Amino acid sequence: MLLFNGSLHNVDRDETSFLATVYDSIVEQCRDNGLTVNEVDLSRVEVPFFNPYDQLAPEPVEHMLQQFTSEDIQIWIAPLYHGSIPGVMKNALDWLQLTSTQSSPYLTNKKIGLICIADGTFGIQGINAMTSIAHTLRAWVLPFSIPINKLEAQVRNPNHLASYYKDKIRLMVQLLKEEHIKNTQLT
Repeated sequence: MLLFNGSLHNVDRDETSFLATVYDSIVEQCRDNGLTVNEVDLSRVEVPFFNPYDQLAPEPVEHMLQQFTSEDIQIWIAPLYHGSIPGVMKNALDWLQLTSTQSSPYLTNKKIGLICIADGTFGIQGINAMTSIAHTLRAWVLPFSIPINKLEAQVRNPNHLASYYKDKIRLMVQLLKEEHIKNTQLT
């Protein structure tokens, strides 16, 4: 299972941040469901601007592309920045253009769960942006996404992620696991 942190927020250095709390909950649920978590964390890898006229990818980008294309189930998590996903996330996904000549290009048939954290009620805008990108990359988006209202979540429980959101994350991981098992049995 691939966990894609689409922001420059380092979840290891700032373990008390809300993003880190959500991230850790995803990792915990994956492990509880017997899923090995591989990570693409944009706070830990330098991804240069994608240039469509230069088809050479540096080694860290090659590794990132390999992770995206080898994992059948994925969860993307991003904060909402000015009505959309962070530019660094979109840039990383743009590099998937280099997979266009492969027998299974882009993210063909990958199953993706989406989580967006917003300071208010507009997290769905980030979900919509990620959905559009994932569909364009030929992925299948889980019909259960999680827009998180950070302010409301902190009111529910300021020191921990509220069970309301933990239950949603648990369900997302379980649904992705079921899809993966179903697809594995078909092949």
